[in-house]
Amino acid sequence: MKNLDEIHFIQPVDKGIWLIKAPGKGRFPHCNGFLMIGDRTVLIDAGIGAERIVEIDRRTRIDVLIISHSHPDHILSWHVLSDRQLLLPAQTPASVGDLRLLGQRFVEGRQEAQYWTWVASSRLGILPMRRPDQQFDDGEILDFGSIQLQAIHAPGHLDDHYCFLEEHSGTLFSIDIDFTGFGPWYGNPEGDIHRFRESVSMLRNLPYRQICASHKLPIARSDADAAFDRYLKAFDRQKAAVFDLCCKEMNLEGMVRHSPFYRNRMPDGTLQQIFETQMIRKNLALLLREGRIVEENGTYRAI
Repeated sequence: MKNLDEIHFIQPVDKGIWLIKAPGKGRFPHCNGFLMIGDRTVLIDAGIGAERIVEIDRRTRIDVLIISHSHPDHILSWHVLSDRQLLLPAQTPASVGDLRLLGQRFVEGRQEAQYWTWVASSRLGILPMRRPDQQFDDGEILDFGSIQLQAIHAPGHLDDHYCFLEEHSGTLFSIDIDFTGFGPWYGNPEGDIHRFRESVSMLRNLPYRQICASHKLPIARSDADAAFDRYLKAFDRQKAAVFDLCCKEMNLEGMVRHSPFYRNRMPDGTLQQIFETQMIRKNLALLLREGRIVEENGTYRAI
């Protein structure tokens, strides 16, 4: 632990635990990382970028890289630590070893999947992942001496999405249950609103003392209930935004152009269209099951 506190992007969280702030205030394609020093030095996620990983590793050698789930902003610079112990969730499929297959997992449509793969490889510089040294499952304790991480499977955002509870400090790493103003993100085919809400409610009942998320600064226990309330209400806000478009009698393509989630602010218009389509579809399915809208010849209308 050589002068970690001198690094401007590192913030102490608890004894032996640091938040590693990502560039761009943690916005995609980056995410915060979490450094822990017990018997070994552990980094959760590689979204802080190569330069920051190298700077930390120069001061205190990183022994273990844990990937919370296989989204590009979490695996971004994993290759910098490719010679260290690599831990992945048990639910992570072998497609992480082939960016072409990963694109097919995350995006529907052949051309769209090819575009995703091009973005990941050419624009973001992500390399296919090697086979992990270990895969962890729900409830497993990852033992690093004074650091004890309970692995918590929290699907909905992604099938292999995990959170972690450090048992000694009571630090909950909520990862992409991230409490941002955007709200929950479920823009891949395997994203599931019902499972996502269940995961958020499950986390809320854990015995934590503070929360560290991948795209936000730490949240104290005294502020956590309000943060959970806002995040759960965001599901309803998102559904209401889609319902409002149904009140105008629109088809899916028109809704995507209207962009109720991204408000046409995402720099990559192609990815915005892909993700927006998925999230609108999932809310339309909910509204149809609830009997609040009907679909006629591809047009959705509020009842």
